Amino acid sequence: MEDLETLHSRHQLREHKKPIPHPRLRFVLNVIFMVCAIVGVCWYFISDHQTGTIIVLTGMVFKFVELVIRIFKL
Repeated sequence: MEDLETLHSRHQLREHKKPIPHPRLRFVLNVIFMVCAIVGVCWYFISDHQTGTIIVLTGMVFKFVELVIRIFKL
């Protein structure tokens, strides 16, 4: 079990972290990605493979934008 000083120092580190940059924008980009992924996979198995792949790849572009915002803290 951790001692009290270690827990206290971890708590202090959490307090000094910067807030998440653009949380609403990142949330919207993640929702768009998830919708594209679900629709694309359904389309891939139900209808046309090429169109399903394009839908999934479009969703991946939104996920990549979200990743860049998160990594570079823009």
